[in-house]
Amino acid sequence: MTALPERSRADRWANWAVILTLAVALVLGAAVMALAQGQRATYSNPEAGLTLQYPQDWLLKPAEGLAFQAIAPESGAFKTTYQVRTLPIAATDAMTSTLALALNNLALMRGQRETAFRLFEVTEAAPVHGAPAAEASYVYVAKPADLFVERMPSVARGLDVAVAHGNRAYIFTLLAEDDAFDAAEDGFRRFVDSATIQ
Repeated sequence: MTALPERSRADRWANWAVILTLAVALVLGAAVMALAQGQRATYSNPEAGLTLQYPQDWLLKPAEGLAFQAIAPESGAFKTTYQVRTLPIAATDAMTSTLALALNNLALMRGQRETAFRLFEVTEAAPVHGAPAAEASYVYVAKPADLFVERMPSVARGLDVAVAHGNRAYIFTLLAEDDAFDAAEDGFRRFVDSATIQ
């Protein structure tokens, strides 16, 4: 049996330098990735008088009746979604009841369209940038849109935040799978707070 040659002090230092360089590269890579995931893109819709910031890696998906819609591409079978729609309101009425009525009407529309839709509650919310607000939370069963895909339906939760501005109600919506909803809600609240309504 041959004996292994003894390593010199320079060899040991070189090994430690390689390990240290690799560790620093991993830490920096993780930091850059976290920074990239936290970046926001700006969206403006002059027709709706709306400017907001959404997660940069999300996909914009225009849809009829919506001023804005973005979808998280890596969020599972049911994609986490942010939406904004505007509805006309009577600016002379009490804002809390007007916003509650707008949210209830939207819930009725969803109830006709979605399977097992259930509205949990409609409540007054903290003002958004000083404007009156109300919230509605609900749940429904989301069936796959493609009938040829064999996949179980998903239980989806939703949160609508209605904000009054002049003679319009801006309704911000979060839709997410039940098990992803709580984690998505913090980002959604930042999304609503980022909105500038003109």
